[in-house]
Amino acid sequence: MSASVLVPSVVSPIVVSLFIPAVFTGLIVGLIALMAIAYQKNDLSALILTDIVGIGMLILVAAVGTDLAEALILPGLVVELAEILAISEILLSREMRKTGKTAELIPLPVSLDMEVMTTAPTFLAVILIAYGAFLTGFTGGAVAGGGILFYVLSQRVRGVPSDVWEGVAGVSGIAWCLWLIGFLLFFVFPQYWLLALFLAAFGVFIKVALKAGLIGVLGREEFNKK
Repeated sequence: MSASVLVPSVVSPIVVSLFIPAVFTGLIVGLIALMAIAYQKNDLSALILTDIVGIGMLILVAAVGTDLAEALILPGLVVELAEILAISEILLSREMRKTGKTAELIPLPVSLDMEVMTTAPTFLAVILIAYGAFLTGFTGGAVAGGGILFYVLSQRVRGVPSDVWEGVAGVSGIAWCLWLIGFLLFFVFPQYWLLALFLAAFGVFIKVALKAGLIGVLGREEFNKK
């Protein structure tokens, strides 16, 4: 089978020539990161290296250049960025504890002493989460995540129990599995495309909404469990 059949004629030869270098770059990045994980003892550092492996795999997916590859890159990139932000919060909290300062769950530069935080937090959070569930996908996850964030901010003064974050982390992991199963069904059992679509959509929705669960898993030694 000739290359002209696999690659549309509208694709520039320069873009086609980048395929092999992109594949090798992704493999090299992934292998180096995996070797570093094997020698790493710190959990946070290992997670950061895991993100590097994910970036290497995204390079491989991007090299394919199909619509399905684009659909895989978007959620993968969003999750990678969310994990990096969560890790940054944990590291900042650790440094604050070393300096003798209190490490709040969500450090804020300004006071949130507003009436809306005490009179209508639950109602607004429920509305945002319900609307996010209706939207599904990344948009729904972002809206529902905003509702969860608003609720956490309103409860920040009293403190959020540690078991709540551990439960959020578990649900977040299960949702990620649903998303992967949904994409797998598209290839293995295409006749069940509707089921696969709902699994992928709601899996991504829950995963994006509950991404703060990563703080609950890795922040056990950073935050008080009182």
